[in-house]
Amino acid sequence: QVSNLLLVVSSSGRGLYNCDSGERVERDYEEYEGLDESGVYCSGIGNLSKENISVMGVSGGGMPTINSVCESIDVVSPNWPEQDLVYNAPNMNVLIPERQEGCRIIYTEHIRAFGFSWCGNYIVAACGSDFDLWSRVEKL
Repeated sequence: QVSNLLLVVSSSGRGLYNCDSGERVERDYEEYEGLDESGVYCSGIGNLSKENISVMGVSGGGMPTINSVCESIDVVSPNWPEQDLVYNAPNMNVLIPERQEGCRIIYTEHIRAFGFSWCGNYIVAACGSDFDLWSRVEKL
């Protein structure tokens, strides 16, 4: 099942993680290996070695900020330069006063990348030195 794999690319190389367990399943150590010159696509490793994967980071790129059940995530900065990653319950939004029920801060850091997985079952947020990963209890 490749929909539960996360590719992390950094100056320390590439790591492939199983999102369900958090376990690193593959690793190389070449600085930014496989990253294209635009910084938004990278060749995979391990089970994803034949894939060219869209990535998100300081060069741009993107991941979804909403999933199929209308949960969404936003970044707000009331305590700039720190940023808060906010989980919004279905059809809610932390930025709209009458629609804040079920919204909560799940991560506070200098966020470099964040988003849902394409299947919508996982949320990832990365700062300059590490990342955090959340998984839905009930898969979509």
